[in-house]
Amino acid sequence: MDFETVRDFFTVDDGRIWVLVGLCLLTVFTLQGVDAATEGAWPHQRRPMADPPRARGLRGSWSVAAALVLPGLLLAILNLVVMLWRDAAQSDLHRYGGILVAAGWLGFVVLSADQSPVRRYAANLGVVAPLALSALLVVGDLLLLIAFLDILPTLDTVRDALPLLG
Repeated sequence: MDFETVRDFFTVDDGRIWVLVGLCLLTVFTLQGVDAATEGAWPHQRRPMADPPRARGLRGSWSVAAALVLPGLLLAILNLVVMLWRDAAQSDLHRYGGILVAAGWLGFVVLSADQSPVRRYAANLGVVAPLALSALLVVGDLLLLIAFLDILPTLDTVRDALPLLG
């Protein structure tokens, strides 16, 4: 296999395909981050009563933020798949929803990662940081959901495209 063949294989006309691949990989790695943020990285760390009293409430608020990160990523993936399939144009809802979900995801990863240098700062913020991220993610998730429902094909179109369902 020569270089030209490999280059031709990875050349696509639509850059949204690479965004889709990146989002899928990002979702896989985010699953591990969500698990570590909500349950702790190792089984011996999964003792909420070992946390200081001020930090016990944070575990629940980070769980809410974590529960909103994954639907946003999945909605972004679904939107991209339908946009590629139906050759639909990107709307402002897609743009703004994607920006809000990306900002919420980035904030979640930076503030909840064990190796993050701002983790101590985030702990001092208390419940404010995860609640602010949750509000950001709720708005982004809703915008992406509305955008998805706007471009969603009919059930007959899906059945015609997938002959196994017919």
